[in-house]
Amino acid sequence: MIRKLAPALLAALALQAGAAPTAVIGAEDDWAPYSSAPDGQARGFAVDVVRASYALAGVEVKFKALPYSRCMAETRAGRLLACFDAVPNSMIAPHYLWPRLPLFSTRMNIYARAGASQRGLRATDLEGHTVGVQRDYEYGDAFDLNTRIVRKVVDKNEQGFRMLLARRIEYMAAEERIANALFRARPAEFGGKFVMVGTVATPELFIAFSKDAPGSRDMLERFNEGYARLRNSPRYRELETRWFK
Repeated sequence: MIRKLAPALLAALALQAGAAPTAVIGAEDDWAPYSSAPDGQARGFAVDVVRASYALAGVEVKFKALPYSRCMAETRAGRLLACFDAVPNSMIAPHYLWPRLPLFSTRMNIYARAGASQRGLRATDLEGHTVGVQRDYEYGDAFDLNTRIVRKVVDKNEQGFRMLLARRIEYMAAEERIANALFRARPAEFGGKFVMVGTVATPELFIAFSKDAPGSRDMLERFNEGYARLRNSPRYRELETRWFK
């Protein structure tokens, strides 16, 4: 009689046979071009960076695409090894382990309807105004910790921009490349309809590792090793060109 082997035993046998270890990592499903899952498979710049970094460290990666808030929650609970892309602000930094280097840097912008005259707005300029934000996203401490900003939470950026068009909110907060990709993807709906009126943060975004998932500290060090090699190679710039040019 043949019995099924337990997953842990299968993993041990694979390691004994010389197979590469496997990491299962959460990837956000709605943040193109960094990480999205239009067909259920994780794709994007950050996805390719994480995969290439681990390949250089001898680790195979499998991605689990899911909404950002759930991705981070499952990582914090130890049900996922890690999740990206996260800003280690004061509210979330203590709950995760962080690599030495960020995956990339970006700009968190404020958008208004086309024709708006404001420019150079900062977080304090938004106090008392309605601003659309995506659920559980980080926009930098100056924005995130300012309780005088009236936030209208949406599940997806396009919902917020539709609210802005309908004058249900005054501004929409969004990452620069994400917004530009959305405008290009839906020119009839969004093209030429908005103007960038300020930047609230220029954060560095990371892959956040669980403090409680088995093997997370080892996999963090393996990521640090592989990513340091990738960041200093032409391959990183090739990935930037592929996704952003």
